[in-house]
Amino acid sequence: MPDLWANFRGDLRLFRCDPRDGVWQQVYRGYAHDPVCLPEGGYVVHRGAGLTLLDGQGAVVREVKIGRFSWGPPSLSVSPAGDTVAWVRWRGDDQRLCVEGVQPGRSAQFRTSVSRYAWLDSQTLIYIHGAHPRLLDIASGTTRRFGTGLRNHVRKGVAGATAQLQALAELPADQLWEFYDDLQVVGDNVWFSATLTEQRGSRRVDGLFRADVPGSHLNLVATMSPNDRVEGFFALPDRSALILVATYHGTTIVDRSQMAVGPMVEFLASGWFPLLNSNQAEFGFHRLPGPSAGD
Repeated sequence: MPDLWANFRGDLRLFRCDPRDGVWQQVYRGYAHDPVCLPEGGYVVHRGAGLTLLDGQGAVVREVKIGRFSWGPPSLSVSPAGDTVAWVRWRGDDQRLCVEGVQPGRSAQFRTSVSRYAWLDSQTLIYIHGAHPRLLDIASGTTRRFGTGLRNHVRKGVAGATAQLQALAELPADQLWEFYDDLQVVGDNVWFSATLTEQRGSRRVDGLFRADVPGSHLNLVATMSPNDRVEGFFALPDRSALILVATYHGTTIVDRSQMAVGPMVEFLASGWFPLLNSNQAEFGFHRLPGPSAGD
């Protein structure tokens, strides 16, 4: 296993399993971090110092050399059209968005830093860095804001908004902080977790929100109890979601749990755990619920 403190990157290999017989087969013997599948049957893996593109049998088709090994999660994902791979290049604590064409020709590292990103469509990435989600055009590198910001959305009207969220949004903008965390695009919806909190008071709302693709309409899907925070979530095409909840005592997580919303709430609550597909980036966190911090 990788060990950051020992400066040992581990020995990560690429395997696949045929669900018909349950047999695992090693596809590629080289270092394979954060693999994603391509529509035509190939794979892309991160090897620490760049990307390796493989065919369906695991043979190397092309290597993209970037630099020395980085410990940050590369967070690979494939565009909806299947022709472009997005990933994150770490330089210290700085996370830069990069794209690489499956076929040679498109390769770019953008100036913007990100904490989360997702494909809005095959030419546009939505990302979080700073106060508000933004959109990045991968052809031109230009960016623009997504939506109007949580406070402004609530003041205009958000479906399902609670009285406390509405009251917070009525405060002047310089008396509030907005924080955005996890982000997913599923079907015709943009999902994100966000917090609106009073700068000089105890009032805050931490919740899961769902927007349309233009960013003009916003729904509050779920809110957390005062000591709970959305640690992550998995959204599904039917607008169901499994929410991973962290309970805090001060700044310490003392418990983790799950909650489900939407049409599949009973199914998800019975123990099913959704998996991300290759169009969705994984940001390196193991979000399975565990025992409380005191155990």
